[in-house]
Amino acid sequence: MSESQWVIGECFTRATVQPRLTTAARLRERLRAERPSVDEPLRLRPGLGVDPGEWSDLCDDLAKRYGDAVLPQGEPASAVPRDRVLKHARDNVVVGDAWAEGECFSGWLAVANDTEMIRDHTAEQQHIPGMLLIEAAIQLVTWAVSELYPVDADRPPYYAVMHGCSFEFHRFAFPLPTRLHGRIFPSGEVEEGKIPLRAEAEIEQAGQVCGAARFELHAFDPELVFAIEDGQAASALDRLSAQDDLSAPDLPAQDGGAR
Repeated sequence: MSESQWVIGECFTRATVQPRLTTAARLRERLRAERPSVDEPLRLRPGLGVDPGEWSDLCDDLAKRYGDAVLPQGEPASAVPRDRVLKHARDNVVVGDAWAEGECFSGWLAVANDTEMIRDHTAEQQHIPGMLLIEAAIQLVTWAVSELYPVDADRPPYYAVMHGCSFEFHRFAFPLPTRLHGRIFPSGEVEEGKIPLRAEAEIEQAGQVCGAARFELHAFDPELVFAIEDGQAASALDRLSAQDDLSAPDLPAQDGGAR
């Protein structure tokens, strides 16, 4: 009877307390010590923390060394372009294989091993950090806005600005394939350069719902929202300056008099 294992990233090493989970490094070490048999091949599937490039390199290496004694199956999700989810660093994109049509959208967690979304998570347990699930839902909704509300080719895509968010955790999610799906729809009257929207999303793993999110947001023309932002920043500075003028204490002068 053949054995199956999930290969996950080193960022999820704590989860390898489960015998069916391993990292690429631990897998290689095991295979050097105990060569697999073609009669009972080892079947491998990619979990989270392994991107398509790393998985391809691992599969090529194992094929050269062990042939049909190791049988990789499946592919990791391919991350969406970073500019579509407003990220500077590719490793911080955490959704992939995204799809959208009508009001509906879906995608999969696509977690790179070195994403800073996990790097400083102090719990260090088997589960995916909740903050990463929240970020994934936000990224997928952001992607869906640009996909479902296209603009003319000579204009920049709509900029998703969220002003309301709620999230429910139902159960832990682990570094295994995880699907997100939901819908996004207008929630008010459309104005020039601004579309009010509401989005709902669920996060599922192994046939069970791990979490649910709801968002209130606007799809903004970037020039409009950046102008609003700039005006609010200037206003905040004006208010702070006014407070400083009103609340500055009298300081003693060098000669003992008031300044």
